[in-house]
Amino acid sequence: MKIEKKLIACSILALAIGVSSVFPLAFLMSATAQAETGPEPWFSIDIPYAYWETLNGPLDYHPNMQFGDWEYLNETNCVSEQHLIVLNFTLTADTAKQPVDAQVEYYQIDISSDKEFIETEHWVIGTNINSSFNVSSLLDFHFKRDEWFDTEVFNPMTDGGGGGLARPNWASGVSVLWPAGGSGTGTLGGSSTYRTVSALREAETITMSLYRIGWVTFSGDSTEVTRANRELVCQIQLEKYGEEGWLYNNLVPEDELATVDLLRPVPFEELNPTA
Repeated sequence: MKIEKKLIACSILALAIGVSSVFPLAFLMSATAQAETGPEPWFSIDIPYAYWETLNGPLDYHPNMQFGDWEYLNETNCVSEQHLIVLNFTLTADTAKQPVDAQVEYYQIDISSDKEFIETEHWVIGTNINSSFNVSSLLDFHFKRDEWFDTEVFNPMTDGGGGGLARPNWASGVSVLWPAGGSGTGTLGGSSTYRTVSALREAETITMSLYRIGWVTFSGDSTEVTRANRELVCQIQLEKYGEEGWLYNNLVPEDELATVDLLRPVPFEELNPTA
């Protein structure tokens, strides 16, 4: 018997930005162009905090969250992992001078150890300049071209798809901290959670590499796609923390680490992404 349950912490998106983070059926505007030069990225991004932990047995979910065979899982037949990556987005472009309606940017985080690749996660960030532009469509936009990139991998309903943040009328120079996390429980043997837990436990170092994949610029009834060719934006290295954890911290004062919830180091209401 192989059981695997995964949860991605994306349910907070709709509450925070007032729009859906689910990618519905694909839509294309009247014209789509591929650009090698042209629009520039609007955002800078770094990772000030990341924590990943493993444990034997299932995660202690809320009793209302039942998953069929969950009651048969115990510390001898399954393992779990949960993690949090805090992203720091800053709108660096002078959008007041941009003759367009909106832009959305696509990012990828590769996680690897000194021994092997572990997994990939994806993230979307965007804003509008034209207040009449429907900001929710930045997350809804979907296209797939073999020679471009497939936005479906950013869908939060897919494994590794982290969803996104579409913040209306984002002011230049404003930074937002945003938590991206996930968790999983899997039986011993062939489950992907078991493989992830094994890789983390066997590692000496854990590295997260954040890449800009590309961006889409919306102007009138047309769109322009710019490929970034996996531009490396930042890279961090997590250190072993405690018996089952990995930590990178440039966010929480060192003397407070022992007292904070490492999977929620900053209360969500203090992140205030809609201010």
